[in-house]
Amino acid sequence: MSPAESREPEPGHPVASQQPLAPQQPIELDGYPLPPRGTGDLVPSADPPARARGRHEAPRSMALPGGLATVAAVVAAVLVAGLLATRLIGSAQQAPDTPAATTAVAPAGDAAPTSRVPGAASFGNLVDNWSFEQDLTGWQVVGAAEAVREPQGRTSGSCALVRAGGNQPGRIGLTLPGVVQDAKADSRYVASAWVRSTAPGLQVTVRLVGAGGTGQASRAGTATTLPGLRWRRVFVSQTVTAAGADLDLEVTATGVPAGDALLVDEVIVRQG
Repeated sequence: MSPAESREPEPGHPVASQQPLAPQQPIELDGYPLPPRGTGDLVPSADPPARARGRHEAPRSMALPGGLATVAAVVAAVLVAGLLATRLIGSAQQAPDTPAATTAVAPAGDAAPTSRVPGAASFGNLVDNWSFEQDLTGWQVVGAAEAVREPQGRTSGSCALVRAGGNQPGRIGLTLPGVVQDAKADSRYVASAWVRSTAPGLQVTVRLVGAGGTGQASRAGTATTLPGLRWRRVFVSQTVTAAGADLDLEVTATGVPAGDALLVDEVIVRQG
């Protein structure tokens, strides 16, 4: 061994290692490798490795790109508008076709006409053709006059119109024979009718009389018709004095000039 090889190291001088140095491990910062010392600025690699998100790191946004977000908003608005329009149309088609309720009350005699089924009225009315909805079946004319069905009734579709003829004012009207048949003694009957006339100030009478004008004594109820189209109701009551009596009903007006008319509607006769 040469002196150089066997020479002891002097104090204060470093001793060279006889083993090769291990390769320097790359240092990373937030997933990006740092260059070796002394190489200058940090340069991120072209494809940094994936890493897990830290606890305090905000979540990444998952929003759609601007164009797609706008298209999605427009499509949603169109769908909502179509749904609302469909519901509105369906509601309009299902709305009931009925008039709205009102709290206004029409005065008696001025009610608007309505449709009614012909036949006997409720609550025991003895008059079959009581509102003249189709014809004047069962009724007879009183005096020099002619009777027809008038389309405009008091509260129904029609009434009876009796027009005076001749050259002088006279007594005209309608009679219903046998409205009460085989009545019991001391039984009471009440009759009423709605009336008006084309000539104001006429005296209109409702009367229950013995059949054929004989036998049972009669009573009468009267009313004076008013100008215009207002209807008035006339009442009369009659108590039968003899058992088995038949009663006729009369609705007449006196002093009706030729060409003028008496109108009659909703005639009722009841026992009670």
